[in-house]
Amino acid sequence: MDTFTLFLALRPEPLLDDAAVDALGSALRPGDHDLRVWREEGRGLVRVSTEAPADGLEAALELAHDLGAEVLARCPGALIEVSALGDEDSLVWRSVP
Repeated sequence: MDTFTLFLALRPEPLLDDAAVDALGSALRPGDHDLRVWREEGRGLVRVSTEAPADGLEAALELAHDLGAEVLARCPGALIEVSALGDEDSLVWRSVP
């Protein structure tokens, strides 16, 4: 089983400040030491990434969608991008082309 980087971008409603992003990161998957949550200054986006084992790129993308659902449950907004990145390839889902 390979390890993949799961990555997503969310446009929260309302926009989050640094304290709210820190609180989200603390509440989301507390035992996941690879989890990173940050906001992209000027674009109003929150980005989340972590590492996860999966049986291929498609399975990893499903795990990234699951992570997106967890984030949306704690932080309402619009999920705009979900990605799974392997050593040699990546798979990306975007809400708009």
